Amino acid sequence: MTRRIIPATLIASFATAIAAAQPAPTGDWVLNLLRASMETKKGVTLHVKGESLSMIVTAIGDHFVEGRNQQSSRLVVRIASIDAAAMA
Repeated sequence: MTRRIIPATLIASFATAIAAAQPAPTGDWVLNLLRASMETKKGVTLHVKGESLSMIVTAIGDHFVEGRNQQSSRLVVRIASIDAAAMA
């Protein structure tokens, strides 16, 4: 019984260590793209939970990005909820 528990425990601990070492899904690539959009004043399309949202980035916070588009003067999106992004 003990012989089966030890390998399973080691595998679980290695899997946890590997998962912790990998970057979060919303890593630096999202922030770099948002900063580039803000600096160049180019539009960016954010894909959030199956919806597309086009905007120009006006501010970047710790956990959110703020922007505007033709329909809305102020849009706030949580960075953690961004699935994909593309700059025009």
